[in-house]
Amino acid sequence: MERSDRYSGISTVNHWITVILVIAMLVLGTVAGEATSEAAEDYVIGVHISLGFFAFLFIAWRIGYRLYDGFQPALPGSAAERRIAFVVHRSLLFILALQVITGPLYLFTEGESMNVFGWFSIYLPLESLAALHEPAEEIHEIIGAVVLPLLLILHIAGAIKHYLGKEQTEDS
Repeated sequence: MERSDRYSGISTVNHWITVILVIAMLVLGTVAGEATSEAAEDYVIGVHISLGFFAFLFIAWRIGYRLYDGFQPALPGSAAERRIAFVVHRSLLFILALQVITGPLYLFTEGESMNVFGWFSIYLPLESLAALHEPAEEIHEIIGAVVLPLLLILHIAGAIKHYLGKEQTEDS
C-alpha cells in the first residue's frame, strides 16, 4: 500500500475554511480589544459573536470528521519533529474546540444570547452556572491572544519546513 502524504479533498477544504474562520475571529477579537469607543467595540464583538456561531458549527464538523477519518501518518523527520507535529495538530483541534465552547459559555452564563447577524438568536439559560462566567471569559481571551497564535506559528513553521524539505528532496 502506497502511503499518501496528502490529506483528502474534504480535509483540505476543512483546513482552509478553518484557516479563514480562525484568522477572521482572531482579527475581530483583537480589533474589539483595541476599540477606541464602546460603540465600535460592541459592533466588532457583535460580528465576532455572529461569525463565531458559524465557526462553532464548522469547527465541530471539522473535529468530528478528523476523528472519523483519522490523522495522516507521521511524515519523515526526527522523532522530536514527529512528536511536535503530533502535539501541535491535536492541540490546535483541542484549543479550537475550547474556543467555540468558552465563547458562547461566557455569554450564556451571564444571561446573554448569541445574536447571529440579527437573523436569529440562540439562548441557553445557564445563569445558574454564573461561577463559570469569569473562568470561561479568561480562558477564551488567553487562548485567543496567546495560545492559539503560538500554536499557529508552530504549525506554519512546521508546514514551511515540510515544504522546503520536500522541495530539496525533489531537487536531489
